[in-house]
Amino acid sequence: MKIPLSMLMGFLLSVSACNRNEPSRVAAAPEQQSTNADTQAQQLELQNYVKSVQAKLEEYDKKFDGLEARVYTMGGTAKDDFKNVIEELRDQKKGIASQLDNVKNAGPDSWRRLKPNVDSAMTKLERSYQDVSKKLDSTPLPSKKPPNQDKPPNEQNPPNQQNPPNQQNPPKSQ
Repeated sequence: MKIPLSMLMGFLLSVSACNRNEPSRVAAAPEQQSTNADTQAQQLELQNYVKSVQAKLEEYDKKFDGLEARVYTMGGTAKDDFKNVIEELRDQKKGIASQLDNVKNAGPDSWRRLKPNVDSAMTKLERSYQDVSKKLDSTPLPSKKPPNQDKPPNEQNPPNQQNPPNQQNPPKSQ
């Protein structure tokens, strides 16, 4: 009877030892689920960030087009200077788009290290745009030509001059 009892005790000890390892395996599954959820949340945050920056860059395209439309009415060297500055703004925007591509290609964990560079470049672009816009606002536009400026002075008609009597329209007959 001693043998079966010792076998029973050995069996119970081995079963209880197996149960000690089992909770750690069960605990590993929730940790893995938690890690997957964190990765998915980071991926979603990355996607939202990229969409947000892309939308801002598209807005800048429209703003730059507006600047160019205002510059179109100018003439001379001021027009050329503003065109060059607007082109520099577009180059800055392209640089940000390139940095954003790097953020997109980074993993869900490492994109946060690249984010401050993109944010800083966006802030710099906004400041540059505001500076150019203010300079353009303070630059006088060319005045419009008065009517008949292209004619020589002897051919210009004063605004209140009436036709000579011999050139008036004859009365209409009925």
